[in-house]
Amino acid sequence: MQTQAAERSRGLKVLLMAMPDTASCFDRLLDIPNLGLCSIAGNIEDLTSNIRIMDLGVRRRNISRTVARELERTGPQLIGLSAMSFQYDSARRIARICKRWDRSVPVALGGYHATLMHRQIAEGADRRLFDFLIRGEGEVVFRELVQAIASGSKDYTGIRGLSYRSGEAYLHNPPAPLADLQRLKLPARGYRVYRSFRYMGRPFDCVETSRGCLHSCTFCSIQKMYGRTFRTYPLERVIADLRSLKASGVRGVFLVDDNITADAPRLKELCRRIVHAGLQDLEYIIQASVAGIASDPELPPLLRQAGFRLVFLGIESGSERNLKAVGKLGVAGKTAAAVRLLREAGLIVIGGFIVGYPDDTASDVRGTFRYAFRLGLDHAIVQCLTPYTGTVLRERMLQEGLITNLQDFSRYNGFIANVRTRHLSPERIARIVWAAGIRLYFRPAYILRSGMWRAYRNVGLGLLAKTLAWAATGFNNLYRSTHRF
Repeated sequence: MQTQAAERSRGLKVLLMAMPDTASCFDRLLDIPNLGLCSIAGNIEDLTSNIRIMDLGVRRRNISRTVARELERTGPQLIGLSAMSFQYDSARRIARICKRWDRSVPVALGGYHATLMHRQIAEGADRRLFDFLIRGEGEVVFRELVQAIASGSKDYTGIRGLSYRSGEAYLHNPPAPLADLQRLKLPARGYRVYRSFRYMGRPFDCVETSRGCLHSCTFCSIQKMYGRTFRTYPLERVIADLRSLKASGVRGVFLVDDNITADAPRLKELCRRIVHAGLQDLEYIIQASVAGIASDPELPPLLRQAGFRLVFLGIESGSERNLKAVGKLGVAGKTAAAVRLLREAGLIVIGGFIVGYPDDTASDVRGTFRYAFRLGLDHAIVQCLTPYTGTVLRERMLQEGLITNLQDFSRYNGFIANVRTRHLSPERIARIVWAAGIRLYFRPAYILRSGMWRAYRNVGLGLLAKTLAWAATGFNNLYRSTHRF
């Protein structure tokens, strides 16, 4: 009787799961934990402390057995899955495992795919796998769902941002307003089942300081999640989160903001506060815009002083034609300056590029790799233009018949060609990327110039192994996730 009373006082048993699919050129050298589920946990723990978070990104084998054992061990009363589009197939498979275990336990799916494709899911065969679809930010929507289920209520009509199955029909409530980041609680990472996240051999985690982006890139899904907005957390909250991570033994932090350089003065103030708090001995990674870095020459030295080590710079292309096609205007002329400022400050610069634009020829794709070399980057990551669900780009390419893979979202990892250009088939795009990549990545001048090898000597063999694996992967399956069910 005492055990049952204790369980009731701890609240509803909630199991949250992140998918095992990964898509990274630093796979096995970089484990990026799912921060969203920890944020959801932090915002429901006043309702229940009976929470488990399974981040399957660090469990690549025997996924089915691992999930089945966790279900038996914890006996959840509500299951929440988080998935991007390329992880959706795994979400379906895990939902089937959950339903075989106990069909009466509700399964909720959240994340980008559930948000952008909720009507397609609700109208297809998969509607029997998911009882709820969480659209948009989950902290508030999932919290209200937990409250409803814990109270025994079957009335979900008042939960904005929720789609749910009612008999054979699926009902879609109005969209939820954006969350007030000033009121969200800190992520609750202590509920994680697995905690072995590493970055180049260092204990590693993620922190969020802002959400959203004011740019209008046609290939990006962010505006479908947040609209054209940029919202920030209080810097005091960010510093508290970093202090907590440092105390737990974390040594590397990825600031996952969509566009942290959207407000350069705020980022500079964050750097000053990091130094003042003595947190500059952590190693920070950010993704930044060319315009944001080039606009303020004082920013890169401050970043380096505060412990920032690596910047992923969204360059996309050196072609004004292609940048215009995806809604990025007036950027190309600033790219060289942004790279120079970062490297002069002692930061490692990884440039992100996209090929496979509608007008790309073979010469254009090869030229991207040559341009990456000329910029003097420490490393270049070249992805294929991907028609992500809900984007303006997808609608335009559908109208022109340029998308060659509409349904197999597992191939939407950013590296596999799912489109054709007006001149190239997807197979041709993939072959050129593969061949041009080998010429770049094994070029002696490129290797000797890169700061990656000097900065991460402890995993030098791992970096070499990843480069060799890239060459051996094959031109049509670059960076396919290696997990196995």
